[in-house]
Amino acid sequence: MDTVLFDELTERFGYWSMFIFSWLLFFGLPLPNELAASFSGMITVQQSYNPVIAFTSTYLGLISSASAAYGIGRLFGSKIENRIKKSRLASRWDKSTEFLNQYGSWAIAFSFFIPGVRWGMPYVVGISKHRFWKFCLFAYPAAFVWTTIYFQIGRAFPLVYPDILDSLKYIIPIGAGVLVMAGILYQRKKAKQKQTASES
Repeated sequence: MDTVLFDELTERFGYWSMFIFSWLLFFGLPLPNELAASFSGMITVQQSYNPVIAFTSTYLGLISSASAAYGIGRLFGSKIENRIKKSRLASRWDKSTEFLNQYGSWAIAFSFFIPGVRWGMPYVVGISKHRFWKFCLFAYPAAFVWTTIYFQIGRAFPLVYPDILDSLKYIIPIGAGVLVMAGILYQRKKAKQKQTASES
């Protein structure tokens, strides 16, 4: 994984660069958010950056770019959908749509842990006319957990974090999928218990 661009941006813009990293993906550059968040953590160990400020900048960049994507989806609806479906991002869009239809609002939270789905989800949620407060309710805490995980990977393993990210790129999505299924089964069990109680 090449971090030359991150190095250059950090050298020029300092903490602002950590905010900018997430927006690079928003504008279509093929840069993994996982790498950006871990890089922000790594640099607080290898250089004199404050970890609290660096983490905050990274987190705010992630949620602001996601919120902007939600706003674009909400405002432009089918126009943005048709445009994306004709681009190289069509497969990511289809995955995000299918995930939201299958798992409802919880898909917003768990999408942060699934590469590809994470990118398209805010647009899909906006187009689906979900209320913004509900989007924030599920997206912002999930983004905080996601940022914490990858930021700490960079801090804990500053020399080998790219290799660790390569190893985790399948493990974390699988773990997220297991949690999604567990949550759905729990909700169904709870609904069934409530229905049984009302019938008795």
